[in-house]
Amino acid sequence: MQENKIKNAFKRFFALDASAVIVAMVVLVALISILAPQITGGTFLTKTNIMNIFRKQTYIGIIACGMTLVMITGNIDLSVGNMMTLLTVICALLTKSVGPVPAIFLTLLIGAACGGLNGVLVGPLGLNAFISTLGTTSIFYALALIISSGFTQRAESKLFDVIGSGSLWIFPVPVVIMAVVVAIFWFVLKRTVYGQQLYAIGANKTAADFSGIRSKVQVMVTYILTGLCVALAAIVMIARSTSANPQAAGGTEMDVILAVVVGGTSIAGGKGTMFGTVLGFLFIGFMTTGFTFLGMNEYIQSIVTGVILVAALSFDVIKARRSKL
Repeated sequence: MQENKIKNAFKRFFALDASAVIVAMVVLVALISILAPQITGGTFLTKTNIMNIFRKQTYIGIIACGMTLVMITGNIDLSVGNMMTLLTVICALLTKSVGPVPAIFLTLLIGAACGGLNGVLVGPLGLNAFISTLGTTSIFYALALIISSGFTQRAESKLFDVIGSGSLWIFPVPVVIMAVVVAIFWFVLKRTVYGQQLYAIGANKTAADFSGIRSKVQVMVTYILTGLCVALAAIVMIARSTSANPQAAGGTEMDVILAVVVGGTSIAGGKGTMFGTVLGFLFIGFMTTGFTFLGMNEYIQSIVTGVILVAALSFDVIKARRSKL
């Protein structure tokens, strides 16, 4: 009887979309914890290290929330890295000209507009998401360089000190902001009609259209929400660093996509959860921090990251084929 209960528990666990990343994270943390004292003489699982991982993954985590919605509809956004670069530059310049509070509000507004641009191209105009956002990422990068003249822009204020370095009880403010964003997007996906419509669009867009779902509009909204997430991440980034480097956030999109895919969101659409996304960006955080802690070369880390992304995509395709069969 006890054996059957254990077997059923294992079956329920491995039926979860995020079961693979949970197992991988446990194995990864265990290996790093065992190897760390031998290689560096230090302890990996400390309160400071764990809090640093959460703090480091704040930007990735916030953007990954919006990207999850986009990918559930079967689309993608390759522009989030350079969009964040552009928005950090804009936020820094606005802080110096109009003050931090108006700068934050305007940055969020411009972020929504940037996301809206992607949304119009992919939604109402029906262009390919990969090509469209690849085009806008070049536009955002060029604008960041033009606006900043290629120089790092500084932005200092007491409000940014609180956002970037403050704490709420034992939790850093950036981590609290990320947790609030995760909670909001979890509610949107789990408890709203809009969230359920996104799954329907990703599973079968034609069927969703025939059922009365305005798929083009809903897809556009996912991109606007992603733009807001990118703007919020840019605000947190500039609050922590008090400066905006026009080349600082390049490549962020790969970390975001990796976190979402590793967390179980299907690249083909129709499947994904916020719980999986959280596990995904935490896994990336533990992996990169752990490899750095062990003194691994950054180029080797890039290779490992690429292998994991390819493996995750391959696993997703294999699962999709098996479900069709």
